[in-house]
Amino acid sequence: MDTALVLFVISELIFYSFWVSFTRSENTRGRDIVSFIMFIMALAILVRVFQLNLDFGLVLSIATLLAAISWAIGHFIKIEDLRKESKSYFIILFVITCLRSFTYEPYQIPSRSMEPGLQIGDFVLVNKYAYGLKFPGTHYLLSDLVAPKRNEIAVFLPPHTLCDVKPQEARPDIINLSLQKSQSFLNRFMALQEQRCTELGIKYVKRILGVPGDLVEIKGYEVWINSKKLPHTTIGKDETGDLIEETMDSGVHVIRSQGISDYEEHKWKVPEGSYLAIGDNRDNSLDSRAWGYFSDQYLIGRAEYIWLHWGSFSEFPGFSRNGRIQ
Repeated sequence: MDTALVLFVISELIFYSFWVSFTRSENTRGRDIVSFIMFIMALAILVRVFQLNLDFGLVLSIATLLAAISWAIGHFIKIEDLRKESKSYFIILFVITCLRSFTYEPYQIPSRSMEPGLQIGDFVLVNKYAYGLKFPGTHYLLSDLVAPKRNEIAVFLPPHTLCDVKPQEARPDIINLSLQKSQSFLNRFMALQEQRCTELGIKYVKRILGVPGDLVEIKGYEVWINSKKLPHTTIGKDETGDLIEETMDSGVHVIRSQGISDYEEHKWKVPEGSYLAIGDNRDNSLDSRAWGYFSDQYLIGRAEYIWLHWGSFSEFPGFSRNGRIQ
């Protein structure tokens, strides 16, 4: 647990007790001063939450619970201002938590790994019920799992971003690899995990290339799924490489090639409960080729729409890229 965040939360609770005390004693000046300090502390907590990349759904759930407790306290000790304010906060937080946890969650694209389809600064809507409903801020399913399909763009937690996941969980078929390949994977996975893992993981967005039972092979930029080659046509160039139209299960999307991976070869037999995920920017994507499979336990949702593009703070947000994600 982060020390600064813990101190901020404890300070907020202490000032909350002062606010209650000043309100009961009708010390208006003291209450106003403490209210201002509580507001500053709340901002500090939010900033720290974003710095730590904590699951915002979990943060909202905890805030909703605290608002409910405060509402009950106000009712029990008969402070009408506390009861009314806490009730208002509870209703607002409860509605936001439900909408964000069970319908759609906004997500900003942070890297170039899914270009040209998704670009840095794209804001996408992630369907949170597409793969089954989960209890807010957890991986506990409230409904049956709905299995993802090939070609869908999923948001999930990859194994190397979770500190307690072992390399063998990310690549259960490692015993079938040659000694050289298995050692190479172990070294790469452990190095990535050391650099990037957090307690709660980091969200990635990638295209699902393989589902349980699939035999997937990649040779350069050509892909075979269950011995069938995906239709593959070069349609043009952009400033960084060739644009290639790829067809998978009747869905068409565009990938980018810079010629770096021409001679790479990969082969996977996707195990049960796992998925193979690859970025469309094939030469600039940290994906299953590096860290193995991701588990259906860590599915978050399906990316469906681009609703805003804001490339940097120096430019205005725009809606020219709005539309359904291919």
